[in-house]
Parts: sequence; C-alpha cells; structure tokens
Amino acid sequence: MSNPIRRRTLLTGATATAALAATAACGDDGPAGTADDPVEISFEWWGDEARADITKQAVDLFMERNEGIKVAANFADYPAYWESLTGRMASRDLPDVFQMDYPRLRQFGGTGMLLPLDDLVDTADFRDGVLDTAKLDGKLIAVPVGSNVFGLIYRPDWFAEYGIAVPETGYSWDDYTALVRDLTAAMGEGRWGGADWTGSYLLAELWLRQQGDSFYSDDAASLNFTKEQLVEWWSIAAPLQADGSVPSPEETAAESAPGVAAGSIATELRWDTAVNGYWSTVTDGGGALGIIAPPTTDPANLALHLRPAMQYVVGANTEQPEAAAKLIEFLLGDPDAAKILGTNRGIPSTKTALDNVELDEASQAVIDYEATVEQHLAAAPVVPPAAAGAVEAKFTEIYQQVQYATMTAADAADLFFTEAETLFASEQ
Repeated sequence: MSNPIRRRTLLTGATATAALAATAACGDDGPAGTADDPVEISFEWWGDEARADITKQAVDLFMERNEGIKVAANFADYPAYWESLTGRMASRDLPDVFQMDYPRLRQFGGTGMLLPLDDLVDTADFRDGVLDTAKLDGKLIAVPVGSNVFGLIYRPDWFAEYGIAVPETGYSWDDYTALVRDLTAAMGEGRWGGADWTGSYLLAELWLRQQGDSFYSDDAASLNFTKEQLVEWWSIAAPLQADGSVPSPEETAAESAPGVAAGSIATELRWDTAVNGYWSTVTDGGGALGIIAPPTTDPANLALHLRPAMQYVVGANTEQPEAAAKLIEFLLGDPDAAKILGTNRGIPSTKTALDNVELDEASQAVIDYEATVEQHLAAAPVVPPAAAGAVEAKFTEIYQQVQYATMTAADAADLFFTEAETLFASEQ
C-alpha cells in the first residue's frame, strides 16, 4: 500500500492570510512531513519533453533527499499552460510552485496570487542583479531561474568572408543600419545583413531607455513615450525595406527557421540565450556564431539589463510554503540539480549552479558575452503591466500594417496609442 499523503486544501481570502502567517511563525523547523506521512506540493512548468525529462530527474533527486515531501509534477506546452493557469486564477487554485513568464508577473503578483518570498527563500547565492526583476511594490514575489541580456547575434564567418568589420561596443543605430546595408550588398541575392527589427516592442523599449526614457510609466499604468518617438522608431528600417536590404514581410514569412538560424540572415537582435537554440543548426552546416552588444543611441548608456529567462513563484493558496521554498532552493542551488538541468532554462541565476553546470560551447559563448557587457548593465525597467502581452501583440500587429504599406507610421502610431489606452483601461 502506498504511503498516505497530506494534500493541500484550497484557502482563500483572510483564511489563507491567517494560515500563511501562522506557518511563517513556526520558525525554521522545516515543513511538516515524514517518509511515512509526507506532505505533497504541486510543481508545474511549460516546455517540451526534453525539459520535462531533466526536470523530473531533478525533482526525483529532491524527493530522494527530502523524504517528507512528495512533488506532483506536471507540464504543458506554452499556450496550454497559460490557458490553464489563467483559468484557475479565479478560484485561486494555483500550483504550490510554478514557472512564471516575466511579462505575466504583474498579472499574477499584482492581484495577490503569489506568495512574497523575502523571508521564505534564501537568496544569498543569487548572482548580482538577477533579483531586480523579481520584485513588485518592494516585495520579492519571484526568483529567476535563469537570465539573459540583449545582444546582436551574428555570423562572424560571413563578416570575415566579405571583409566587413565587426562593430565595437558603442556603435549607433545608424551604424547598424549601414552595416545591414553593406552586408546585404556584399552577400548577394537571397541573403540579408539583418531583418526589420522595429516590430519588436522590447527593442523599442531598449531604444527608449538608451535615451533616458521608458516604454511604461513608473507605475506601469500607461505608456511613457510620445507618438513622435514611435513614428521615429517605426521609420528607422523603412529605407532598408525600400531598397531590399532587409527581407520583405513575405520573404520573412517564407523562412523555415527564425533569424540567423535560417541561414540567410547575418545579424539578429535578440536575447543572448537564443544562441543556444541556433548553435547546432548553424555550426552543423559549417557556420559560426558570435554575439556582441546591440547598437545604442548613447555610447555611455547601452541600457542593458539582466532579464529572467523565466522565474519560479509560489501560489498564495499554498498550505506548504516551506516545502515549496525548499524545492525552489534545491532546483536553483543544488550542485547535482544544476548538472542535471544544465542551461535549459537559461544561464543559471545562482553562483553555485553556474559553478557546477556543464557548459556547452553555445552557453560558454553567452557567458563570455555577458562578461563583456557587465560594466554596461543598468537597473531593470519597471515590471511590465498586466496588459503587457496584449500591448506587445498589438504593437507587432499594427506595425505589420506599416510594413505592408497599408498604413503610414503616423497613422499607425495614433492607432497604437488608442488601442493601448483601451488595454490599460481594461486592466483597471
């Protein structure tokens, strides 16, 4: 017969608050539970089978070393995962521990769905700066699993082949525009120096921060830039579209792989950990990959920051906060867990994990890049609003009308501001 398991029950409102306070007051005795009478916590994440396999291995190791805790593990692909969690918010039936996507942090944390972790999870071993994006209203409500930084991923072999110099840190957006044009001209038909990057709201945010501005207001309740700035941003790549220096929307849609991995693009602005996903595709074909700092409007302000590749959070409805914290600490800080999990969720966020993880060539390239820009790292922007996902989708959708020349940049900016205002209002 299997051992009996004490399962969590659903707590809401004042009852949950009182229970959590009482649990916290118990001190450092650890979670109740023995091998004969274990407590159970749930742990959910998004990802593929490969991530599931290594995660379950790490969870199994955790349970071997913590016999009083049973972990019910579950995963799904990204859309299904968030559809499930969003649907369970209303009943406050969230997992004890679950994987969080940074743009959704305020949606859950700002509505009391997440348990503050300040006095629950030991954060002494986290790398400098990685916790900056885990706080909301002064409280630590998440811990990063891995981190990444914006960069320009490029093909150094193509630069060398055509005698084009790799730009040095501090180059401008105009320099990058000229670089894309020069590469496209040198490489010939069917290959381009880069793709149109101005449909990305994250890159627009980077550009604004380089000028001392921001995409969202300090309270994340509104946009914090002007229509004129948006028109300028959405017009940067127009000359490259006009002369074919970047692929058309139709050509981009026809690519079988994203960006540099397609084998037709020489440079791409992305989070640096995209290198891991591109590496084998490029190198197996005899190519090479590199990464350098992105362009900037101000050489003294690259506006780079560590961003969580993903985070772990604890549902406020948990009855086992200490057991949940123990699982998180193990997954992020145990040397053996680090060896199992590798860099699947990004460059590890703790020093211990980073010291023990086995880095492949791609991950080493990312680590080396981050060392070169460490001196340029700045404070992270405000945690995105709950409407961030919808704002991002609308940003890209409206810009596509500029790309297809069905709307001017000015008219598109007017429409975006109108739509964004509606999205913000819907979150109030």
